[in-house]
Amino acid sequence: MANDNYPQDPGVNIQTNNLDPGAIDLASNMGEFPYPEHRNRITYYQYYEKLFMGDHFGAFSVVVDDEKYNRAWSKLRYVMANFAGLVSKVIADFLFSEPISIMAGEGGDQDFIDALVRENNLDIQFYESALTNSYAGDDLFKIRAGQRNPWDAVSTVIIEEITPLIYFPKVDGFNVRATPKSQELAWTFTLNRQKYLRKEIHRDGAIFNEVWLMKGNKIVAQSSPSILNLPEMQATGIKQPLLTHVPNWKTGNRFFGISDYHDLDQLFYAINNRLTKNDNILDKHSDPILMVPPGVLDEKGKVKKKALGVIEVENSADGKPEYIVWDASLENAFKQIEKLVDVLLMTAEISPDAFGMGKGQSDSGRALKYKLLRTIAKAARKKLYYDAKIKEVIFNAQVLAKAWNLEVGGKRLKGDPVQVEIKWQDGIPVDEREQAEVESIKIDAGVQSKKGAIMAIDQVDEKNAEQKLKDIEDEKPKVELPSMNLGNNAGTNKGNMPPKPGQVPPGQNPNQPPAA
Repeated sequence: MANDNYPQDPGVNIQTNNLDPGAIDLASNMGEFPYPEHRNRITYYQYYEKLFMGDHFGAFSVVVDDEKYNRAWSKLRYVMANFAGLVSKVIADFLFSEPISIMAGEGGDQDFIDALVRENNLDIQFYESALTNSYAGDDLFKIRAGQRNPWDAVSTVIIEEITPLIYFPKVDGFNVRATPKSQELAWTFTLNRQKYLRKEIHRDGAIFNEVWLMKGNKIVAQSSPSILNLPEMQATGIKQPLLTHVPNWKTGNRFFGISDYHDLDQLFYAINNRLTKNDNILDKHSDPILMVPPGVLDEKGKVKKKALGVIEVENSADGKPEYIVWDASLENAFKQIEKLVDVLLMTAEISPDAFGMGKGQSDSGRALKYKLLRTIAKAARKKLYYDAKIKEVIFNAQVLAKAWNLEVGGKRLKGDPVQVEIKWQDGIPVDEREQAEVESIKIDAGVQSKKGAIMAIDQVDEKNAEQKLKDIEDEKPKVELPSMNLGNNAGTNKGNMPPKPGQVPPGQNPNQPPAA
């Protein structure tokens, strides 16, 4: 299977000189790109990404699209609190800040699975995917065969998280849960100052490559993929799809996911608006004007009164200079900001304790979990989607490796592909003391072994837990029993043991009573 590279952004410049644009007829019009039916989705991806990255002024300018609005706000110093980025980072931390454990099922090749995770840096890719999924509402993984690095001599299995901006599936409106029969990746590039559209169309068992000439956003004529050294068709060798779409969360009547910001952007705007107005008001009145009676200023009239921030007042009360001050009464404004933040966190299902803003201190990990209940539930909802999709990606990667006999990190798949199991972490710091107490109670109750407790507390596998348990047993002091002095009458009394009833101690006349 050929190495098939593609950009992360919808537009990319390529510098080559092997095509004459004049040889292509520009008369026909084959449609527009981005496709009209997907344009609204793409716009929201870009809008939400601006919010995530902190470009709130640019984001709201796009949405409002009002000349008066942009002109009015351009006169102010815009103050922005990036709660959008904070919401996404918090939920990504809950999902993937602690790496998940991917375990091969019965008959699976754990060494190959571990190599697949390690060589593709999946722990990092999953975290980055959670960020994209949070703000965009969708994310995408692609599996392919190719050289991971330009200097590599052999192909391997490559798993990549890619932007949903270039994803255009043919969704069945009557069955939105089904995997689309045709899934397209499409983006534009520039060649010899001419704009082209590159299409990578995934269908059952094959990838079809197309290149189209564009004029503005119009698709005008088909070219040949040979200009990019690509074949028209590539057989994948497997029936499983190489693209896996991961929705953030969704309802049953839609294919694409829903952004975490879809009901928060108005609150982002309201908080930024109030912070901006307060900041500019305080700046305006931080340098008050000095009010003086007439005649105090330069009698020659050569001093610029305005430059000094001074005005003359005819009817001054006592003729003394004084500053003109203004009571901004901003207490209510700041109370409004506090209320807006409370509503924002409640709507986003983010506990203030996740930011260290909660009231009171959590005395234990259990108490902290109760305070983070809604945030944990939100993360669990996302896990439902990620769990199924990660299993799909890992299984399909095994199938591709088997079909093309590919190595990953020097490992080849032994046996057949199997479904994996995933062990998730909760993303909450471990209270080690509390955990040790819980495991101790389980051991005393007979529902946990010492080896199992070591595995739970130290987060190690069974082999390492057995070794640690052995080391603990070896370090225990050896208790030696005191030696027994059997003397010359081993048959009558052993060592210092007291005589049995009716038995005479050694050396004593049986006809004499024992000494007092």
